[in-house]
Amino acid sequence: MLKKIGKIFFWISILSGWIVLSGFVSSFYQDIKLKKVQINFIEDNLHEFITKSEVNSMLSLMGIVEKVTLKHEIDFSHIETKLLNHSAINSAEVYFNNNGNLEVNIKKRTPIARFVSPVYEKNFYIDDNGFLMPLCSTYVSRVPIFSGKINIPERLNLYVLDSLHKSPDFQKIYKMSKLINNDSFLKSQIVQIYINNNGYFEFIPRIGNQRILFGSTENMEKKFKKIKLFYKNGPQPKDLNKYDTLNVLYENQIICSKRN
Repeated sequence: MLKKIGKIFFWISILSGWIVLSGFVSSFYQDIKLKKVQINFIEDNLHEFITKSEVNSMLSLMGIVEKVTLKHEIDFSHIETKLLNHSAINSAEVYFNNNGNLEVNIKKRTPIARFVSPVYEKNFYIDDNGFLMPLCSTYVSRVPIFSGKINIPERLNLYVLDSLHKSPDFQKIYKMSKLINNDSFLKSQIVQIYINNNGYFEFIPRIGNQRILFGSTENMEKKFKKIKLFYKNGPQPKDLNKYDTLNVLYENQIICSKRN
């Protein structure tokens, strides 16, 4: 009987000690002061649609400042949700480390093309996942510029990811943008793309004062190879302006026309 009572007393003592220790640790943790906010742009694409200064301002508005303690109930999930509401942020992870620093890891969205329209509300970027991004008042990204005929809804919400994502016309632009951005030569040479009324694409190159007649998006890879072949193995740079048109519409052909 005494042995049984001893065991009960032993386990009660262990449980009480654990509760007291947990309370002490919890109290100590809650009294930790925030020493520093460390903002990290993961795999930074160097586009400045959002800056560390802007992130700091967003955190300050949420009450996240130096020397605040965890008694203020820093809600990591709430902070991440607020950050993700920014149109330039792809992902956000927030946590409090043992050194008293708040770590904010952010991955930015990467634009790969821009669509220009006479209607300001229909101007936007396209990111590398095929979603729309609104323009930024403080930063302009140097990406290929599209303009011309594309069916865009009258009321386009640039803050809804799938607002244009499934449109066939838009998918053509997205796939073409991916091909251009994944090739260093094409990315540097093709600066503007115009879509005419029959849905054909025309390019304006950076070097050379000619139009490139690309046609539809069929066989895009082959057409881009012909463009690269022309600029790399064709006329010398000083002679490029003698040509006003480069036509790659037809299979196994590159048709060039000289200026009159």
